[in-house]
Amino acid sequence: MESFGLLKAHLDKFKNERQNLGITFDGDRKAYSDAIANCFMKCARGILAGHFIVTGIVKGVKVTRIIYPSVIELYYHEEGDGRFKDPIMYHTNDRKLYDFYKDKYEEYKERKGRQSYFDKRGIKEIPYFPLGSLNPHSSGIDITFENPEMCYRASLLIREYYISFDGKEPIRIENSTDLYDDMLLNGITLDNSDWIEWVDGDAASITVAPAPRKNVSAYEKYNDAPELWRKVVLDKNENGKYIFKPCEFKWQFNRK
Repeated sequence: MESFGLLKAHLDKFKNERQNLGITFDGDRKAYSDAIANCFMKCARGILAGHFIVTGIVKGVKVTRIIYPSVIELYYHEEGDGRFKDPIMYHTNDRKLYDFYKDKYEEYKERKGRQSYFDKRGIKEIPYFPLGSLNPHSSGIDITFENPEMCYRASLLIREYYISFDGKEPIRIENSTDLYDDMLLNGITLDNSDWIEWVDGDAASITVAPAPRKNVSAYEKYNDAPELWRKVVLDKNENGKYIFKPCEFKWQFNRK
């Protein structure tokens, strides 16, 4: 749809800012995460200033919902050895291998016992999503802006939003997975995807405040395998459950 050209233009700002700054990863994860956050700020402002209009049919009646993103989170990962990794991000080659081989380090190391995730599927990597693709997963819905030429995966998760039902006063939604029902009102049809429309807003009129991502832990390398990471453990609570160190990346962007 034509309106999605406006949304894609906001997503493209990340690539442009990253190219203009010419940043490269030197091993300092915190400093690099700050630079990536700066690259994302213009994109974040554009997304948080706009809204989605969702139309669908419920019991034969046309309904309209307006979704205003209020909190979004950045996820960013670079493919290849020695590059920046975001282990919690779902749509990456490293994560596919991690999920496939976790708790089986020796099997990973020797590549014995079974084929890898990619070998089984006859591919060398998972494909890069086209700009602006939706990626539903267990935490909600990502809007993606990956780049195969620069070998990075990038997406934003709509963590919180406001929604107006048929012109009524907007209500706040804090559960990110509620977006499945609110945005994908009639599911994901195979023949078209014209049930969602994007509307731009005035990005200059809003204030955006960065913060750490919600429910995301810090990670550290696991053994010497480039794809394997584990959460950083701080302690155990009185019930014997691990207490993990929170991620320090300020990749949550809140509209104020």
